[in-house]
Amino acid sequence: MSEIIVNLIEKNLDEFYSNCSKHPNFESVETEQIKWVYAKKADWPSGIYSANFTNCDLDIEIERIKKLIESNKAPDGWTIGPLTVPNNLGKVLESHGFFNVFHQAGMALDLNLIPDFQKNNSSLEIKTVGTNKELEGWATVVANVFHIKIDFELLEYLLSQKEVRFYIGIFNGKILSALLLYLIPGAAGLHAVSTLPEHRKKDFAFSMSRRALQDAHNLGYNLGVLQASAMGQHVYKKLGFQKYCDVITYALSEE
Repeated sequence: MSEIIVNLIEKNLDEFYSNCSKHPNFESVETEQIKWVYAKKADWPSGIYSANFTNCDLDIEIERIKKLIESNKAPDGWTIGPLTVPNNLGKVLESHGFFNVFHQAGMALDLNLIPDFQKNNSSLEIKTVGTNKELEGWATVVANVFHIKIDFELLEYLLSQKEVRFYIGIFNGKILSALLLYLIPGAAGLHAVSTLPEHRKKDFAFSMSRRALQDAHNLGYNLGVLQASAMGQHVYKKLGFQKYCDVITYALSEE
């Protein structure tokens, strides 16, 4: 069972990237060996993923992709996880000049075990995004928290899809929390969970995540998955998430 969970943690992220890569504002490559999505007008989502170098000369393939990155023909961000082949790809990337720039915990939760705190943060209004104005508020929070440029046309495209739900948290009339729920067969994934810095340590991220996961459970999903930063792990552990794997991003630049 744990192997299935580990696979779904990475698969949810990979399928989200693949979905975004279909938008005309993004370039993409999808082969048996590698996939990537490259944003033309934004910083996110943009990255290399889903590596499977079975029966390949690994060093030659890495150098080929490295040259594409250096000529701005591929994104400088290579995410590896439990489905990556070979499983020591990270070490090989480091030997070719890549740096470990972002280490996340791949986590999962049985949605039948979501804690029920009905009175928690009753002052935080949580809404699913339904209008462009609300979507703009979502984008503003995520862009500010992660310091990234977001392609609003992509968000409009995703908003129209049944497997995507955007959530905003409103406090004193201001949108200050956001997240995206991405649904694939077998797993509901949390992405871009964010709260403006001046409003942290109030359990807003906890409440937002719990609401989205409860909605997923009501839709028939029994598994929640995500990739958590070191800062975010305590929030998800409070919800009952457990770590199952590592998801690491490498880049040619240390910044």
